[in-house]
Amino acid sequence: MDAHLDYIENAHNFNSQNLTTEEVDQWCKVLFLTDKSLDEKKKALAILAHVGTLNAYQHLKKYAEHPDAGLEEWAIVALGECTLFLHSDLAGNDDSDFVFTGVGVNNNMLRFYFLLLPLEEKTIEDWQHKIIENELTYISRDLNCEIEWFDFEPNYACFSILMPTNVAIATFIEKGIINCNQFGGFLLEEYYCGTGVPDEKEIEEIIQIVRNGEEFDSDEIPDQFKPY
Repeated sequence: MDAHLDYIENAHNFNSQNLTTEEVDQWCKVLFLTDKSLDEKKKALAILAHVGTLNAYQHLKKYAEHPDAGLEEWAIVALGECTLFLHSDLAGNDDSDFVFTGVGVNNNMLRFYFLLLPLEEKTIEDWQHKIIENELTYISRDLNCEIEWFDFEPNYACFSILMPTNVAIATFIEKGIINCNQFGGFLLEEYYCGTGVPDEKEIEEIIQIVRNGEEFDSDEIPDQFKPY
């Protein structure tokens, strides 16, 4: 059976309502235990996808980067569903503060915002902007992704992309950075990925965090702008 169809038909058979924090934590641990079967991990993915809490989201995001063989698509779709539930809780009845909903205009696509930085004390030159655009566009087509727009500044490059639910974030962006750096090694390996478009103040915060590993002030930065 197709993995995506398998998820659709079976991931909604488990009750995620009224779970305690401790129970959610236990299901989070199941994902990373080597002695658990794929069926047990499928149940964990399904439950966590519909819990819709930040804790569940963070564990699903981590697992989706390195899922068990055979659960790659389950991991990505579960992360996408959890993103939607989390977004809904954050937005309430007013989506005016959210530029992205987390789901692309095409079927089974998720929308992400990426921000790339030059090496320390360097800027991204115009000719390097073209390299970034060309290499990322090439990789996106190869992975059936769709880049919506680029925004280039001397101290960063950012873009919006629609990604199929079976493509892991790292699969796309890490290959992109490696390919760009073949032309002179000008991009930092660390990057930012989120589901919302930050404003200028938030971009400055993000740059400091990516470069220095600082923590977000959760009272000032919305959760959709926290890094992957």
